[in-house]
Amino acid sequence: MYAVKNQTTQPIQDFPVFNNWNEVAYGWYYALPSKELPIGGVRSLQLCGQELVIFRGEDGKVGALDAYCPHMGTHLGKGKVIGNSVRCFFHHWQFNTEGTCIKVPCQNEIPAKAKVPFYSVTEKYGSIWVYPDANPKHQLVDFPEIEDHKNTIIHFGQSYERTCHHHVTMINGIDPQHLKTVHSLDIEMKVDIAEPEAGNLMDITLTGKIGEGNLFEKISKFFLGPEYSYSMRYDHGNNGFLTLMKDVYFFGKKWPTLHMIFAYRPIAKGRILVQPIFVTKKRSGPFGRLIERALIMMTKMGFNSLQGEDGEVYENMRFYPGTLLSIDRPVAQYIQYVNKLKSSPWKLP
Repeated sequence: MYAVKNQTTQPIQDFPVFNNWNEVAYGWYYALPSKELPIGGVRSLQLCGQELVIFRGEDGKVGALDAYCPHMGTHLGKGKVIGNSVRCFFHHWQFNTEGTCIKVPCQNEIPAKAKVPFYSVTEKYGSIWVYPDANPKHQLVDFPEIEDHKNTIIHFGQSYERTCHHHVTMINGIDPQHLKTVHSLDIEMKVDIAEPEAGNLMDITLTGKIGEGNLFEKISKFFLGPEYSYSMRYDHGNNGFLTLMKDVYFFGKKWPTLHMIFAYRPIAKGRILVQPIFVTKKRSGPFGRLIERALIMMTKMGFNSLQGEDGEVYENMRFYPGTLLSIDRPVAQYIQYVNKLKSSPWKLP
């Protein structure tokens, strides 16, 4: 009924989308860094079980198509960019970003069925994202604190794999109980949860007073102040936008917030790829660049503190929320939110 390490089983009826390897929900899926696809570049990519070809035309726009030419099935990833289209290696049929064949060299007439399914693409946070449909119902979201995503510094962390469903591992940041039991943070958390009408988002903010029961808490209180707050914005249940150090003051001055993205991409049933992306606002001048580097480094330290044994727990968990407590309200509401998401035509192998 749920995924265990190196094992997949059938989902139960109560959870049509959550933790269900047979469903790929609509959403924006991380493909690759934008800098890895220059003008004229062609890349083959398996995304959520789909074989795709991604290319950048001379106009700088990116196209994402099903990978196989409708003529004889040649993989278009072996082709070449001509103008703003990708040309099949074998017979030189050309397809634009909307999958329409615009040229067949051996004749003037183009067959009506000479089309390839195409998918919507967006570029944001230094990355290329693909949606499992030509017409996305929602755009990839922003951090609430960073609306101008183009005015940012981006650093990519090392991607890694997990053998548990991303819906399960994304619960880690909104589980107040384990902050005390695993991380020795005795914080009574106040939880604010909002689900905008659009249906693709869920915002959770956790705020609490830091205790003084151990040395770690005392150090945290000295640097962070009496209260600690962080928030998670979920986008389509497969991307997590985490903001740390909210409303933190040090010697009377407010500290900048830290931002990271957890971009999850299912690879196959029982396997996901996680791409951490660290984000901070651009600042002017040499001193500003030093601040940028320091904030990125602090964000990476925060990310590293969230990994390790927590990940091992989820990979070996037979997840079933059989006895949830009132403190588990964020987890319960997150599960309900994910189960409202719509399933796409994409399927995992």
